[in-house]
Amino acid sequence: MKEETKYFLIFLSLILVYDLLFTLPPVLLHFGLSADLIYRFFQPVCDQLDSRSFHIFGYKLAVCSRCASIYYGAALGTIIYPLFRPLRDTRLPNPLLAGVPLAAMIADFSINYIGIGHNTFLSRSITGGVFGLSLAFFIVPVWIAFIKEMKTKRRLQHEE
Repeated sequence: MKEETKYFLIFLSLILVYDLLFTLPPVLLHFGLSADLIYRFFQPVCDQLDSRSFHIFGYKLAVCSRCASIYYGAALGTIIYPLFRPLRDTRLPNPLLAGVPLAAMIADFSINYIGIGHNTFLSRSITGGVFGLSLAFFIVPVWIAFIKEMKTKRRLQHEE
């Protein structure tokens, strides 16, 4: 297996475990187990409002729909990444690939925050998902380049 493929699979595993972690609380609660620790873990990064969250078995995920969509989108983007770019190519794509979805997500947030309109559950989910999807095309090459560089530095240190 090529080293880039190994690094890619490690990253994919990490992002899938992260997604599983914030998706797990409703399943735990459904079976009568506590999910308080997981909800508290995600509390600093998400408002966790019930009305803005996806639900499974009637219980909300540990993050809101926008955050969940970003994370699920990033996982999907990571899965499809090798279909669009070779893993050995660690050049970053055009910044507009993430800039446009980021601008749309910020606009969606801002119209509600400023009070000039209202975003919706659907708009939060779509803008978050598209941004997360595009973000993977930046994170994957940076991850692979970082791991390769760390491995090279470690090898050079051992040769000294």
